Amino acid sequence: MKNSLKFGWILLLLLVAMASRAQDSSSLYVAQLLHPQSDSVRTHAIGRLVALRIPATFPLLMAINDKKLYLLDNQAITIDGKPSDEEKYRLHRVYPDTRPLHNSSGDPLLLSLSQLKTVDIPRADRLLLLPIAPLFNLYSPDAQKRIQAYGQLTDLQDPQVQKILADVVSKETDYNALRIGKESLYAIQLHTAKNEATAKAYIDSIARNWSDNASALLTAYGSGKAFNTNTANYAIEKAKQLESKYDNLQRIQNLFSGLSLGSILILIALGLSIVYGLAGVINMAHGEFMMIGAYTTYCIQMLFSRGYGDWFFIISLPLSFIVAGLMGLILERLVIRHLYSKPLESLLATWGISLILVQTARLIFGDLTAVKTPQLLAGGWQAAPHLTLPYNRIFIIALTAVMVLLTYLMLFKTKLGLQIRAVTQNRQMSACLGVETRRIAAVTFFIGSGLAGLAGCAITLIGNVVPDMGQTYIVDSFLVVVTGGVGKLAGTIVSGLGIGFFTKISEAFFQAVYGKVFILLFIMLFMQYKPKGLFPDKGRIAEE
Repeated sequence: MKNSLKFGWILLLLLVAMASRAQDSSSLYVAQLLHPQSDSVRTHAIGRLVALRIPATFPLLMAINDKKLYLLDNQAITIDGKPSDEEKYRLHRVYPDTRPLHNSSGDPLLLSLSQLKTVDIPRADRLLLLPIAPLFNLYSPDAQKRIQAYGQLTDLQDPQVQKILADVVSKETDYNALRIGKESLYAIQLHTAKNEATAKAYIDSIARNWSDNASALLTAYGSGKAFNTNTANYAIEKAKQLESKYDNLQRIQNLFSGLSLGSILILIALGLSIVYGLAGVINMAHGEFMMIGAYTTYCIQMLFSRGYGDWFFIISLPLSFIVAGLMGLILERLVIRHLYSKPLESLLATWGISLILVQTARLIFGDLTAVKTPQLLAGGWQAAPHLTLPYNRIFIIALTAVMVLLTYLMLFKTKLGLQIRAVTQNRQMSACLGVETRRIAAVTFFIGSGLAGLAGCAITLIGNVVPDMGQTYIVDSFLVVVTGGVGKLAGTIVSGLGIGFFTKISEAFFQAVYGKVFILLFIMLFMQYKPKGLFPDKGRIAEE
């Protein structure tokens, strides 16, 4: 027992001595690199640091590789990538530790390049860093650079790389980088496995981790680099299982995309359905109200360009509704009120108005603008590996649900809603009962146009703002209205979701154009059997 303890202490002291010796050697080579007596001494020092592969020297070697190594008071430093307005840079020490430098007041130290001494390393010496260059970014504060570094580790037989990688992965904090790092580590361990049981254990680890390249990695291993036939078959079977799971998740992703597309169609068609049912007007300019809402959001963003974070989008939601609603009200007062119950004349008149609005927007804003995604809605919810639900589309779905609920409450729980439904069913009888049908029509047109403007604000989250963006959705909106039943809230919801789902499902099997043709053919056949939509009027109303 005493001999075992003595041996253990001796081994521990040897390891400590070796580590200290390596550290002392690295300090010596760093000194020779920064203050070389000759070019050959500097070249030898860089070669030895590459061979030692001590993580503490990686920031220094990375600065050499990036040609950003400087001296300040004999300290090895590097600069931040972005200069200040005065062309000054933040400074970071790179050896023996890595930390930002501060002035006497505790603020970040900012200096210009003229105040620093450049350490010039010839290209021939920098080329010596190529064998370990992928390891540098393992220690980068940028998660994307670490992900890239994990993916570049191809020296699967180097135990030192495995040791460094294991240490870095154990300290990784970013979720995506951790998955990629584990995959690279498991791949190294799999290719160096000494028996079948160990190889299968690492195959299971790669499958459970299920990073982006897991299936391809297992397939390649099973095709020629496997430990034996059993592990090859096992790896290929795991790869097939991962591909099957991935296909299932893609179907879920398509359904979610169909739900978000259906939500957009519902939001656009909601106002169109109410207006068409009440006034009998085919409003071809309805898509341009959506465009007006989108450009309202863009203008608010320009006003808030100097700050205020996500407030520009929060303010844009009600303003896009109000601005588009007012434009709809003006259109109703000037043109539409003269065309009630005249579908053909209203179609031609509103089509001409849509062309005028599109050209006006093009003259004012140009052909292409964009609204930045609010920080709160950037990224997505990682529901499962390889299944990310974007926050912007989740927001669109939630916004549509809220607006459908508010529209329902307005139509069925308020006096205004009762009057709108009465005028929709029988305008003459409503007028005889004292309902101001012209006022109700104007209010309805304001609400319908406002809903389209709100849809335009929402669409800026997933696409660019262009003058003819409304024409992309107007046909689908009319399909939603006629398929669901004119003026029917439930029909608008069901047909909007149905068309959204069918569009995304058909695009998975056909090209987008052919998928659209398939949807149109399906609706044409459906209308042969249900000419008044999913939810037609019943009783005397239907007869009229």
